[in-house]
Amino acid sequence: MSTLFWAIPQFRARREGVIVNVTSTVTLKSLPLLAVYTASKAAVNAFSESLALELKEFNVRVAVVLPGRAPATKFGENAQAAQRLVISEPYQSLFANVMKGWTESKEPVTHAADVAEAIWKTVNEPSTPMLLPAGEDAKIWAKEGGL
Repeated sequence: MSTLFWAIPQFRARREGVIVNVTSTVTLKSLPLLAVYTASKAAVNAFSESLALELKEFNVRVAVVLPGRAPATKFGENAQAAQRLVISEPYQSLFANVMKGWTESKEPVTHAADVAEAIWKTVNEPSTPMLLPAGEDAKIWAKEGGL
């Protein structure tokens, strides 16, 4: 965030700029065991929406890229290791089922190139929507969620 607050005065002075925050599609479709993660991403979405209103008169755009599930990033693997330490006994079977579902899923996923493409599009095409899904699965969730 410190970079953001350094950049905003410069964008205002130039009367142009684009701020892109990357959050997650879990803000469109909640998933079990990710309440804190979802809340933190939703907070960034809300922050971005408010900031967009504040910076509009300075011709500074603010956007949010919403990646889907990205197994290649090892997020899931890292999350499993961390959650094993904090999942209490009543949730162990739910945890096991959710992890099994994620690892065995044949559903489309998001790739790093999808996120890079969405960021590039957001920066270079002013008509891009403020909330932009990145990845095949993200686009499906966004459509289902009315985005």
